[in-house]
Amino acid sequence: MHPHSSYTFDSLSKSQELSSAIQSANNPSQIASACASIDSFLHSHSPDQSRHFFSIAFPTLISKLFGFDDPSSANAWIHHRHSHDLAPTLFSLLSPTGTLASAIAAVDRLSLVKYVFPAERLPQWTRSLLLNKSNASDSRPLSDLCPSLFKPSPSPSQIQLNVFEYFFFWFAYYPVSKAKIDNPNAASLKRPKKFIRLEDWTWTSSFPCFSASKPSLEGKPQCDLYTRLLCEYLRAFVPSYDLNAHQPYRSSILHYGSGYDASVVSRAEFVVNTLIHFWLVDNDFSPLPVTLCRDLGVSFPVGEAPPAPGLGEVVRLFVSYLSLSTVAAFSEGGGECGSPRWRAVEGPKSKDLGSVRSLCCWNFCVQRPLYRFLLRTFLFCPMAASVKNVSQVLSVWIGYLEPWSMNGDEFLKFDAINGENKDNPVPASVGRGFSHQWRDYVLSNYLYYSSLVMHFIGFAHRFLHSDVEVIVQMVLKVLDTLTSSKELVDLLKSVDSLFHSKQVGSGKPMLNNLYRYVPTIREQLQDWEDGLCETDADGSFLHENWNKDLRLFADGEDGGQQLLQKLNYKLYLVIILYPAFSA
Repeated sequence: MHPHSSYTFDSLSKSQELSSAIQSANNPSQIASACASIDSFLHSHSPDQSRHFFSIAFPTLISKLFGFDDPSSANAWIHHRHSHDLAPTLFSLLSPTGTLASAIAAVDRLSLVKYVFPAERLPQWTRSLLLNKSNASDSRPLSDLCPSLFKPSPSPSQIQLNVFEYFFFWFAYYPVSKAKIDNPNAASLKRPKKFIRLEDWTWTSSFPCFSASKPSLEGKPQCDLYTRLLCEYLRAFVPSYDLNAHQPYRSSILHYGSGYDASVVSRAEFVVNTLIHFWLVDNDFSPLPVTLCRDLGVSFPVGEAPPAPGLGEVVRLFVSYLSLSTVAAFSEGGGECGSPRWRAVEGPKSKDLGSVRSLCCWNFCVQRPLYRFLLRTFLFCPMAASVKNVSQVLSVWIGYLEPWSMNGDEFLKFDAINGENKDNPVPASVGRGFSHQWRDYVLSNYLYYSSLVMHFIGFAHRFLHSDVEVIVQMVLKVLDTLTSSKELVDLLKSVDSLFHSKQVGSGKPMLNNLYRYVPTIREQLQDWEDGLCETDADGSFLHENWNKDLRLFADGEDGGQQLLQKLNYKLYLVIILYPAFSA
């Protein structure tokens, strides 16, 4: 027998044995033993020999790791009842500096293994598009709509991925899957027209891993394994702001050649867009920019569904990490209007508007999907939901509103847990509050400070009687953030005035300079709030929330001041009348 054949047979049989051992591993000792066997196998086999492991045992590992073979996910390794004891073992196995990561990079470099990701696990908008292909032969492939996420596939109805992409799709899908298990009836809920009782449905964040971290008795910070891995993957694969910056895992998966090259950029874009589309976009009825959909001739069914529940904490961590690029750009570049370090997408235009050609700043990628994630949370949150969990989503928004107050201690916390000592990723100049250098950031994200505030006030009106204390705290937090600086308020008011003016002609250079942002804000309002348009569709909730204009500073009945006064009056009624009704 040829020596190569014996090696092939040996790796094949050992891969089959490993798959069986992984499948039967349910208690801590069995899981630890399986992890040790995986590490030993990958250490002793070349990439060509290990392709059997990735063909046979790796899918089983993913299934057991995330509990996809168990309808209740009770035996998921990453969520095991003894996860604290297993965490060091699993973290070592899955770390971007570990043996498995190195093997994945080697196999992918040679293109030895390809997978087909199941369509039913994809974000809802991609599932919708794939289903339509059977009836529309001229439908555009997904690679045209989002080339940084989907590569051309031999079959237009399949998503073909390499090993890293396959793993990361499952990694991103896990919290979405867990949310569906914890809330089995969430998808079937109909959005009520207006008022409904608040007793029956809980929009729970039941992941112990997504709850707030608490210090242990020994004084060391504690954190769930999934969140730790998320932080490590972001830091390993997504440069915080500059391709020339030092990356701590340069010697592992990122090492595709001398210096940073296209593969590093593609890997970063893939990771960011995967998390965006699985977490932020998913079931959005307007998942892609309107102009892109119109140009390519694609459309999506209109629906009124909130984002998957329980994602608030991981989304907050993800958005906070991406904000590091914004902080770094403004700290070094001064935040001047049109600064090349701030303007993330320059040069050749890309159809994929979620793509970053220059990794100066990731803000451009997340602007629209995050806005719609927050918008759909406030508009479509079921009336029986727990507003305490919506406060997690609110924290994402507040962090995005004030990147100048960003605290890098959160990322240092993960280093302490992993026994590492790294520099604080947040520049020392951050934390001093809003200043002129952040003006361009606010103007580029103006709807977050205006239109989204109005939608949130509408949410507060609907949910005030469900949990008065929490709603009042959330409203006060938003107002406190917006009014934290007189300079910020003046900027917001000036732009609002220009937005509603017929013509500039003021002769004031400052106002004329601000006016050039108005067309962009109008375009964003149409695009980011796509679907919220006035129609005759049977009392649709979308009709009630039509927002063709900015109304935060308007004096009319539907203006921000009037709505806040009405909210204050409602609060008065709840406080005065509730004891009488509950007696």
